[in-house]
Amino acid sequence: MPELTIASYNVHWGVRLRSAGGAPFDVVAACRQLDADVLVLQESWAPDGEPALHDLVADALGMTVACTARLARAVLAPTPRVVGRGAHAGGTGGWHLVALSRLPVASASVERLPHLWFDHADRAVVAMEVAVDGTSLHVRGTHLPHLEYGAHLTTRGLRRTLPRPDLPAAFIGDMNMWGWTIDRMVPPGWRRVVRGKTWPAHRPHSQIDHLLVTPRVEALWAEVGPDLGSDHLPIRARLRWT
Repeated sequence: MPELTIASYNVHWGVRLRSAGGAPFDVVAACRQLDADVLVLQESWAPDGEPALHDLVADALGMTVACTARLARAVLAPTPRVVGRGAHAGGTGGWHLVALSRLPVASASVERLPHLWFDHADRAVVAMEVAVDGTSLHVRGTHLPHLEYGAHLTTRGLRRTLPRPDLPAAFIGDMNMWGWTIDRMVPPGWRRVVRGKTWPAHRPHSQIDHLLVTPRVEALWAEVGPDLGSDHLPIRARLRWT
């Protein structure tokens, strides 16, 4: 049966929180430690005129950037912050949602989600089909808005981006909400397989990063990873499917 390791990590521009010193951390080393076949990154920083964090990760780890969505324009100094949506003219770089793979990618696309009036960024789902041993796993990754922006209003748009529950599929990312909330937003049949607090990394009290799979997918193991520098803890799992 085909297997792969999948992970998600919100890298927070590659910078520690101000309360943790505000210094850059080694995103490449952090992603290497995750040792994932498929990796979804949120808040990947792409400074204008310089290599993006996700490109550095791909080059160092022998991965392909399957699809990337610029969700906002941002600045890094004096502290990282979003200054406008993806098409905004300001800022000094882009704030990205990215899917990477070290396995063959049969297809990849970016599916945009409806914009919420009070949200500071665009939202999307990165979609790809990863080929393993003559079969495929349908992967979706995201970075959803906070609940106070009305995240539940994206439910219809989100469901349109997800594969049918009878297909082998995984949905992973920083969803900015509790598990029971995302359970209500996805179609019946999807289930969560990672359980554990993921935010804030230095003293986690909530799980807002999730991995859901369809009935044909089994998690051989699933875990919340260690503190690798960001304000989120990464999540990862070893998946097998029929």
